[in-house]
Amino acid sequence: MGRIANFPSSWSKDAEAFVLSSEHRPSSGADSGDDDVPVISLKPLFDALGAELAKGSDWAAISAKVEQSEDSALRSLVEAIGNACAEWGFFQVIDHEVPRELLHKVKDVAKEFFTLPVEEKKKIGRSFDRHLGYNDSELTKNTRDWKEIFDWAAIGYMEMPETVESDYRSGKYSKTTVKSYNQWPEKPEGFRDACEEYTAAVVHLASLLLGLITVSLGLPFNLFHHCFDTENTIRARLNYYPQCPLADMVCGVNRHVDSGALTVLAQDDVGGLQVKRKDGQWIAIRPCEEAFVVNVGAIFQVWSNDKYCGVEHRVVVNETRERFSIPVFFDPDIRTDVSPAPQLVDETHPAHYQSYNWGFFRRTRNNGNFKQLGENIQIYHYAI
Repeated sequence: MGRIANFPSSWSKDAEAFVLSSEHRPSSGADSGDDDVPVISLKPLFDALGAELAKGSDWAAISAKVEQSEDSALRSLVEAIGNACAEWGFFQVIDHEVPRELLHKVKDVAKEFFTLPVEEKKKIGRSFDRHLGYNDSELTKNTRDWKEIFDWAAIGYMEMPETVESDYRSGKYSKTTVKSYNQWPEKPEGFRDACEEYTAAVVHLASLLLGLITVSLGLPFNLFHHCFDTENTIRARLNYYPQCPLADMVCGVNRHVDSGALTVLAQDDVGGLQVKRKDGQWIAIRPCEEAFVVNVGAIFQVWSNDKYCGVEHRVVVNETRERFSIPVFFDPDIRTDVSPAPQLVDETHPAHYQSYNWGFFRRTRNNGNFKQLGENIQIYHYAI
């Protein structure tokens, strides 16, 4: 295939590793017509809560306010979110009250960081046993992604089971855990402060969205909040997708379903995120200025007993333009056992999944980011 210039050296040496099998290449493009994921304003929520309550974390009080409200706009908001989760698994939110200056600040430091020499970035590199930091060789579906990333944890560290058995269907893992701590680069100036301030704001937004999605299922707003309290695996990421001369044969991120609860993503105006519709057609999510893209993951699929399903999505790259995005993966404590909400299970609606442990699932999936382990762990391995 020849040498690819202006990218990390490992990319030019291993170019074949990025190329997808023909049936999964993005060369056929995606529908960019009128069919698009919903764009939903959160203004009714903030109007109903008021500034003081909305900014706090008294989830019991917020829960009571939302559940007891007779405000038609708020009810319509909950209904719209429920419909979006059921139909698409994705939606965009506007009027979210995350300050625009925070978003611009973190985008600026991200661009500065990725212009650093590769050797400088790799000083804080991720590895098989160090789960946070920089990486330029992540795998999705056992294929290299055309991207560079930088990960950090919202609470300052990521805790994982120390080991898991190779036969992940057994569900066995070590009782001991290991912690990987955030690694911060020396440059650019203000990088850490921007990332941490941004993360705090988006995590709070995700906590509100968690409640709204839960209410849309007919469940209490704060039913799941305890899973994310002081110990959690919430992490944020900077994604950098360089321009790509092989754009019709590779992906920035190959097709996948998010394994966690929620993802809240900020993307730039280049676009590239695509969602697989129920009829199998790939739909491009058009960038909406200062909106966040929200999607439910596999955990919500299990909690909702398949009422809301995690949806396959991918990121395509651009021949002439680089792209940046910033996802926050809103995931619970590793001690969380995930199973369908009891309120949604009865004789008519039996449980579709057996219980599984999130820490085991997350560590096993993480291992597959660095090694080709065959088929990645999926929630259908726990289907009843």
